Amino acid sequence: MKSKINYILILLLSLAACNKDNTTTTTDTLNGKWKLVKYHNLTTGTSESEPSNIYRSIIIEFSDNGIKGNMNGHTVTNTVGGDNKFKTLSFGGTKIGEPDWGEKFWDAIHSASSYERQSDKLYIHFNADTEQMEFKNN
Repeated sequence: MKSKINYILILLLSLAACNKDNTTTTTDTLNGKWKLVKYHNLTTGTSESEPSNIYRSIIIEFSDNGIKGNMNGHTVTNTVGGDNKFKTLSFGGTKIGEPDWGEKFWDAIHSASSYERQSDKLYIHFNADTEQMEFKNN
């Protein structure tokens, strides 16, 4: 009986400690155009910025209607597209003629495991979450 009272007391105190000011709701989605600006290796703490000598930047556009998401855009030299449900990522295009920056994107997007959005930045984690791509809202 004593343990039940302690349990109820802890539950009530926990509920009382929670208030509306402590909860935040986000409506951020992946929708929009995103430019790849950096690769980060979270294990070593190193990063690689977009080279200045590439033909064009990698731009990906996400659109999501709440049921299905799509991803379209271009790498340095090719057009890409697919579905953006990261647990079942489907991504198509060609890797032919890509410089190192573009090849790295192909490898990273195929091993994407999670993502996070912070305001105008999108981070797509890959390689078992040890690395991430940083995108800026374009």
